This record gives sequence, C-alpha cells and structure tokens, in this order.
Amino acid sequence: MRPILILKFPYSSLFGGGERHTLMIVEAMQKKGLSFFFAGSCRVLLKEFRARRWLAMRWWAGPEPVSRWTLLLWPFTAPLAGLSLLGLLLWYRLRHGVRTLYCLSLTEKILGTIPARLCGMRVIWIEHVTCERWLSQNPLRWWYARMARLVNIVPVSHVIATQLQDDIHVPAERIQVIYTGINLKQFVRKDYDWEKSARYNIGCVARLEKEKGIEYLLHALKIVREFVPFARLIIVGEGSERKKLTWLTERLDLKEHVQWIGRQRDVAPWYHYFDAYVLPSVTRESFGITILEAMASGIPVIASRIGGTGEIITHGVNGRLAQPGNSQDLADQLLWLYNNRSAVRTMVDAAYDRVAHDFSEVRMMQQFYALLVH
Repeated sequence: MRPILILKFPYSSLFGGGERHTLMIVEAMQKKGLSFFFAGSCRVLLKEFRARRWLAMRWWAGPEPVSRWTLLLWPFTAPLAGLSLLGLLLWYRLRHGVRTLYCLSLTEKILGTIPARLCGMRVIWIEHVTCERWLSQNPLRWWYARMARLVNIVPVSHVIATQLQDDIHVPAERIQVIYTGINLKQFVRKDYDWEKSARYNIGCVARLEKEKGIEYLLHALKIVREFVPFARLIIVGEGSERKKLTWLTERLDLKEHVQWIGRQRDVAPWYHYFDAYVLPSVTRESFGITILEAMASGIPVIASRIGGTGEIITHGVNGRLAQPGNSQDLADQLLWLYNNRSAVRTMVDAAYDRVAHDFSEVRMMQQFYALLVH
C-alpha cells in the first residue's frame, strides 16, 4: 500500500465542498490500494474520518494566517508550528513510510513543504477556493509562490488556476486542474413533467453563510410569488447565518413558504423535491458541486455568474446564469424557467450530458490516481 498523509489546519471548520471532495478522494483511492492518514485541527474532517474508522489524529500547527489577527500572531506562532510540523512529518515518514503529503490549508503549505521535501516526501497542494483576499492580499503570498515551485498544485477549476498564475505568479507547469466529479449512480434522474405540474418548488443546497447569498434568493422568492403564488423555497444546509435568514424570512412574510431542512448527510433524495435549483453565491464559488448534483438529478439550474460556475453552465444551453447579489435577476431567471417549460426540457437533457461527459467521478478518480501514484 502507498501511504499518504493529509494535513489541514483551517481558520474555521465547516462542512462544505472541500470536505466532501476530500472524503470522496480517500474513499475511492482506498479501494485502489492506497492508504491515508489525517492529522490536523479541522474538526469536520477529524469527525468524518473517525466516523468511518479511518486513521486520524488531532494536531496543532497554529492558526491559519488568513485574517488580520492570525497574521499578527503569525510571527509568534510560526516557529513553534514549524517545529510541530517537522516532528509530525518525521514521525509519519519513519513510522508509517509516508512519501506523499496532501495539503489542504495554507498553514502546512507554507510551513510544511520544505520539511516534507527534506523528509523525502512528494508534496501536493489542493486548492478548493478562488484566490480572494485570503491569498491575493496576504503578505505571505510571496512565500506561497516560492514554495509552489517545489510542489504539484491541483485546483478544482480553471478559474483558480488562472488566478494562481496571474495574481500569485505560480508557474503553469506546477498546476494541474482536476475537475470535481460526482457519482452519477447516486443521483436518479427525475422524470421531468412540468407541463402537468401545478407546483414550483425552488431548491438550494448550501451552507448558510454570507458568501452563499441566500438572502438574495429569499428576496427573489418574494418577487416570483407575485407571478407564481404557489412558489416555495426548500433550503438544505446549516450555518452561522441561520437566525438572520429566518428573521428575514419572517420580515418578508415568507415563513409559510420557506422550508429549512438543515444539513443532510445524503442530499441526493432532496433534489427530487425541487422543480428548479438555485446557487446564489455572491463572493466566491470556485466550482459548485451541488450544481453538478442538481444537473445529474434532472433539475434545471440557476447559478451566480461567479468563479467556476461558468465552466459548468453555458447560459441558455444547460442552465441559466444570474448576476451575483441581484435578486431581480434571480427572479427573472426563475420566472423564465417556469414560463418556458419545453425549452427547459431540452436544457435539462443538455445538462445531464455535460455532467456525464466531463464531470463524472470515474474521470476525476482516474486523474487523481495517476497523480498520487506518479
């Protein structure tokens, strides 16, 4: 077996696309004979690894330097964190024969790369999010760029790859884009029959955080209901904005028309309750795995024209794109779907074909396996 060590020391621990992606990789690669260890301070991954009885260990390496206060602390915590990582890497190299380091957060990328290389390890960085202020305006970005010359970097979309090259000056030869894929067998395609339907359930699967723009979707629902009085919204997910969003729902007089499902371990069945799917992100969306899931489930999709969503959706062909933070545009797109049902059927077919051809889990795992056993 080829042992691989995954590290993550995040600024905050939330269950999102990056965490789901990591779990998918580990589960699939273990079936191909690779073995994995996890060490870090990410509560989500520690919990998920332990629940699956995968090897995981809590470890300290200081706060991730992506905010003002953690950057101020960095000169004091970095020396100890560096020694901590060196000891951790030596232990896994000598005790378990680890030769590959799989990095998920900024901390181990800038502190652990040189120690890992000195230990004879190959280093892979995974980039799940676009290069916003956390990196593009980070004073440590110069060190990130220098360390990048020693590793293989895997962004999940071309928009991230372009930012790394243009804004951070990472050499193109160090970057290999591997699109996130999904298991099509987990998503049963809905028998789409809008022509006979007297309902309009709008769905969203997302963390309830500011960046996801759920407040704009609520305002859009208010507009849509002026023309489609039976329209309602189903939101699957949890997050820090929950109280604020429920308050907004009541203020908009939508309490009886919005259903809050909370986080679900298996989201696949929920797509069949939707007649349209919306991902209204406003600040970043590096890719959008739930877009793929909805498309694979036979649901027409609307997403913000932001980040990597344009690499999945061609507006008017396999989905609709709306301006970020624009409730009126979201409402217009939702009303277009409702009023153009025959065109939507063609769009849904094109969306499924796109996912099956370019975003299957099989394709993603073939690329990751080739990368990890190289």
